[in-house]
Amino acid sequence: MRVLWPAALAAWGAAVCAETYTEDLLVAPLADGRALLHFDFEMQTDNGSTHSYHVFPRQIGEIAQRYGVEQLQLTFTQGVWREARWGAAPGPHGAGAEVAARLADDSQWAGMANALAGVFCASLNAAGNASAAAPQAMGGVRLAHLAGENVCTENLTPWIKQLPCQAQSGLGALLNPHRLFDMQFLSMGAALDSDGAALRYRQRLSVVVDVGRWSLQALAGRGLPPACPAASRSSIRAVVPPDARVVPPADTVRGSDDGTTHTYDLLGRGRIDDIEIVLGAGRAGMRAAPAVATHRFVTGHGGSSGGIESAIENRRDSPVTVTYYDALPWYLRVYTHTLRIRSTHADGRSSPLAPLRTRIVPAVDRGRSAELELELELPPRSRTLVRYDFDKGFLKYSEHPPDANRGFNVAPAIVAYELAADDRARPLDCKAGEPCAVRVYTEPALASLPTPDFSMPYNVITFTCTILALFFGRIFNLLTRDFAVLTEPAKTDQDGSAK
Repeated sequence: MRVLWPAALAAWGAAVCAETYTEDLLVAPLADGRALLHFDFEMQTDNGSTHSYHVFPRQIGEIAQRYGVEQLQLTFTQGVWREARWGAAPGPHGAGAEVAARLADDSQWAGMANALAGVFCASLNAAGNASAAAPQAMGGVRLAHLAGENVCTENLTPWIKQLPCQAQSGLGALLNPHRLFDMQFLSMGAALDSDGAALRYRQRLSVVVDVGRWSLQALAGRGLPPACPAASRSSIRAVVPPDARVVPPADTVRGSDDGTTHTYDLLGRGRIDDIEIVLGAGRAGMRAAPAVATHRFVTGHGGSSGGIESAIENRRDSPVTVTYYDALPWYLRVYTHTLRIRSTHADGRSSPLAPLRTRIVPAVDRGRSAELELELELPPRSRTLVRYDFDKGFLKYSEHPPDANRGFNVAPAIVAYELAADDRARPLDCKAGEPCAVRVYTEPALASLPTPDFSMPYNVITFTCTILALFFGRIFNLLTRDFAVLTEPAKTDQDGSAK
């Protein structure tokens, strides 16, 4: 037994060394006085036939192996990123829940969605094969969006439990649910990538926090814990304007176009009580506005027809090639001949814009959604409108949700484009000085469909039951009662003579 101990310890050490874990936190002031907190946790393990799962979450590894997941991106978003006030978004955020994955066998999509629904306590099982689409601009990645999915602590709790130290130590201990879900914007995601040799799993959470006092403890609502023992890197970065001060002094300070970055190494320092930011008199927010912005609106009125109008704005001084993708549910029957694309230039001129590529997939009733994919070259400093009409279909009374008069949630449209290497407004995923593919989301839409009078079934049932009760009671009495003629006996006097 003593001989086996060194071999067992060596095997355990080799398994742990095969897995790595890093954690990072970004703190950045925004232009409207709020603050951005962006958590980034990354785990990596070998992609062999056997896994130790000392650091890497077992649930995710088993899902990747069983369903042949080559790439996966899952996001839960509450609220809408206000790019006009907050600048470029830290990553792709579409309201609700979104599942994007590339599988070795697309027939495994439904099974993967059901497994993820169980892991994250969400309604991802509704994102089945009928809801999934494959935009050509995403290179074979299937996409499903649930715009009406609400994000709550039931989703955050399993998300935190996948961290090696969970909420006991490390940056995961700063994730305070009472603080996070009281903000205007929250987005948490999980991304899995497999290159054949290794599995990389990345968890990210972005939240826009209302500022009372510029300190990390006040922003997170909790004190700063020690670093996670399983982490090979644990750092906090504060990106502030050049005239701001950060207390205590950081380990490294680096200046850039976006401001000054103060980096704290928690592994080297051990423990930090708090980090305070003292802003100067200048502008607080330093994040630049994105090069392309988009918004979408529902037009028309009444319960029979309507339309979609999407505005795409190019803020560059040069043309930009974008891909516009929109998936509408089958009950919004799109008329493709009503598609109109028109651009308004910087000098006020307006002209039609012909798409470079058009892909239209018609909907199938209760089978699949309608897809519209357009490749457009936006003129410099222009605003392009994409318009098309639709008819509203009639649903069965059993297909309406409990709050039918509220309307139906429609997933946001997506605008994808290539970010230039010299563009300052970059998501946090994009490395500086390199081209990067960016996705921008519109707001989710709300479609009001013809709604039946749900009180009528009750009225019909009560009226019918009343008639049946009266009819049955009358007929039952006629069939079961025995009718006989009753004769009154003759009355007699005391002497026995009849009257």
